[in-house]
Amino acid sequence: MKKLAIVLLILQAYTFTGALAQQDTLQNNLTVVLLPLLYYTPETSWAFGLGAVGNFKLGDSALQTYESQLVMGTAYTLFDQFLIYSSWRVFSEENRNLFAGEIGWYRYVYFFYGLGNQVQDSDREQFEATFPRLRFDYLRRFKSNFYIGIRYHFDDFEITRIEENRKLASGTFLGSEGGRVSGLGPMVYFDSRDSQLYPTRGVFAEASFQTFNRSLGSNYQYKRWLVDFRSVHSINQKSVFVWNAYSEFLVGETPFFAMPLVGGNRLLRGLFEGKFRDQNLALIQAEYRFKILPRWGAVAFSGVGNVFSQANSFQFNQSKFAYGIGGRFQLSKKEKLNLRLDIAHSPNEDLRIYLTFGEAF
Repeated sequence: MKKLAIVLLILQAYTFTGALAQQDTLQNNLTVVLLPLLYYTPETSWAFGLGAVGNFKLGDSALQTYESQLVMGTAYTLFDQFLIYSSWRVFSEENRNLFAGEIGWYRYVYFFYGLGNQVQDSDREQFEATFPRLRFDYLRRFKSNFYIGIRYHFDDFEITRIEENRKLASGTFLGSEGGRVSGLGPMVYFDSRDSQLYPTRGVFAEASFQTFNRSLGSNYQYKRWLVDFRSVHSINQKSVFVWNAYSEFLVGETPFFAMPLVGGNRLLRGLFEGKFRDQNLALIQAEYRFKILPRWGAVAFSGVGNVFSQANSFQFNQSKFAYGIGGRFQLSKKEKLNLRLDIAHSPNEDLRIYLTFGEAF
């Protein structure tokens, strides 16, 4: 399957190159930004690589078709992680269809603390894994900004190294030997934002249900519900307020590596990604973004949430709170591709720094 993922990625690169050569077939010229990748997160340390972002519109330029985006990149981190990936979000003419997804191959170092919201730093152990990944969404516009479609997820998780005499080595956690997850199901999608890539007002909402079972090639059988809601409010010409409610609920024999988790550069910045994971997750976060100069901006953000399950019940007084500030620099005058520097903290946790691209939500 790894070879298949790499072949598919090469084919997509070939298709993308062909689009560059034939961009006169697009009614709106394709804009491509090539950039060296340099980023930092607590989970990867420094990362170096090369990326490309292509923005374009399909169909007649007189029609109100949303802007599409294709991203490709490869990177190596100082934690000896390697990744090669491509993601896409493509609207057909007049927004009748939406195709979104990701394909890639990853070699990663991860950290595991156990399950639940009461783990300690002393529980931390390291493991290494490689896996191909495929994410695919297809949505058909049903009415105005409302879409109905399907979602497919695939990971083939091979754990290549674990620490001896620790929790994963005991074999008590489902998935400690790796395995394949493959899930398919329906989804609904609503988006009234003024821009799907860099909004200043509007609402985004999606909900999906997937079943992972052996008939789809999965080694594990479980069900997954996801709800993601975002509301964008323009305060004035230079500032925007955004809030996001996000939840995941899983039922069945879920491997630990497929469980939802908080932290990282997207969900509750300030927490180490993977420290808190369990069958269910619920959080709410908000961010205030404002312009300082034409290409410079700043943000302030905060959020609260938690993971929980039947064995580790939800208790509000155990919720995780995170907050921080950040700076933004628009890399291209024409395209709003932001370089993001965030400094975040959560009580009883170390200060976290994130240097990456794009917004968290």
